Amino acid sequence: MHRALQIPEVVELICSVAEFSTLAALAQTFRAFQPPALAVLWEKQTNLMRLLKCMPSDAWELKITPILLVAESTKVKFLRPITPSDWTRVLFYANYVKSFVQEGVDPVTWEVYATLSLSLPTYPLFPNVRCITWDTQDEVFPYFRMLVGNKLRSIVIGMHGSEAVRSSLLSSLTTFHPKLTHLEFNPTLFDSPMITQAIYSAICRLNHLESLKFSSLDLPSLLHLARLPNLRTLHLHKLPHDSATVSDFRTRIENTGPVFGSLREFTSYSESVKHITWFLDAIDPDALDKVDLEIESPILSEDWHNLNTSLAQTSSKTLTKIALMEMFSFDHVVPDHFELMFPTECMQPLLSCTNLTEVAVLPGHGIHLDDAFLKLMALAWPQLQKLDLSPRCQSAHYVPQVTLAGLIPLAQHCRDLVSLALVMNATVTDPHSKEKPGGGITNTALTDLEVVESPLSSPGAVASFLSAIFPNLRRVATRDEMTRNMLIPDWEDNMLAWEAVSDLVQVIASARAQEHRVSA
Repeated sequence: MHRALQIPEVVELICSVAEFSTLAALAQTFRAFQPPALAVLWEKQTNLMRLLKCMPSDAWELKITPILLVAESTKVKFLRPITPSDWTRVLFYANYVKSFVQEGVDPVTWEVYATLSLSLPTYPLFPNVRCITWDTQDEVFPYFRMLVGNKLRSIVIGMHGSEAVRSSLLSSLTTFHPKLTHLEFNPTLFDSPMITQAIYSAICRLNHLESLKFSSLDLPSLLHLARLPNLRTLHLHKLPHDSATVSDFRTRIENTGPVFGSLREFTSYSESVKHITWFLDAIDPDALDKVDLEIESPILSEDWHNLNTSLAQTSSKTLTKIALMEMFSFDHVVPDHFELMFPTECMQPLLSCTNLTEVAVLPGHGIHLDDAFLKLMALAWPQLQKLDLSPRCQSAHYVPQVTLAGLIPLAQHCRDLVSLALVMNATVTDPHSKEKPGGGITNTALTDLEVVESPLSSPGAVASFLSAIFPNLRRVATRDEMTRNMLIPDWEDNMLAWEAVSDLVQVIASARAQEHRVSA
């Protein structure tokens, strides 16, 4: 055997990229290969079926029941009592399981779980499991404790069902698993005060949390999280926003040390910008790396400016990814009033965040951009990889101020830009021009361009322009037909014209590749 294969790290690396059949062969070929190969083979399980098949074949069977002649239901059934000797191979492989996912339709019924629980020689079934997703029916839910041991660190748990059963489990989590670092309650809850209060109580007793996802927080849980030294990710459906809670929170954190000092990723939905800005203004500066916010319509341009100002003041040095979306609804405003678009002044504060790599700013009616401000963005965000400035609703009466020439600064200064989405006026281009756009500036990173519902007049000229600047462009797309504004004149012709641009871009790219091969 080659000396390199005697190095455990090398074997582990090989196993990490090998296919399933290769791993199985490696595990049977040489004793030194067996542990790393089995570790990958068994690391993640989506149900108990593979383990049950390790029991003697006379102990179980699969029962298949037809459903409506087009589908079938598969269930496991035990044929005899389970004895201690039946567990030998099961427990051997169960030691390798690090992640277990139990959700959706499961062939393992509650009767099987009950049988396993009563016959299991030693608890837990998965002594080394670190992550578990547990979204099951009430009959199976209580068997959670049978599976996990004290190495558990991450839980994604479904909470729809019996209030008493699910809230009782929560109280035990902090006793048996006090070192949990990742906690996600899925889906969000609004109609179960018992479960919600149990979750609040559990949060307040977990001191090692690094990531939390839930629908909301009360004042005690919010204060507890604010002091955790390692909390890096917080996903909340809604922040507490009543005046009493906000006031008490600000009073209690004043001059008492770091507030969410390690928070790097924050995601939330809100009915108002003010519900978000109070939180951003309360946390420590220069903390956040990623922000993803959805806010209900309508949003005033002043509020949008205030939100961007709070973000810039909070994390101008650390912020790398930002997504701000207005949850547009046709019930709020008339969709074709382009005067409701936000002025570029609303975006000005974000220009101080010079480390941004991904930006998605999606107001309901868009931003009144022009070439000059697009250049300021390109200069301010040289590390940009993804930029999405598409409006939630494209006005039929608005003439975009960004032109094809406005893309040149992005190509010049954002060398890593891979994906771009914005509305532009592609009618102002000379179909007979023989000059290279931008004096020959090219960007080889961009592969995806979303033009929403941009007007254009000459598909050939536009394709030539785009291919010259972005030679590796592979996709040019308009807005999905289901979400586009049907009031835009000749919207169908416009869509077909951009499809022609996309086809031509690919033809030009193919021809260029053939030229390179010939010249080589």
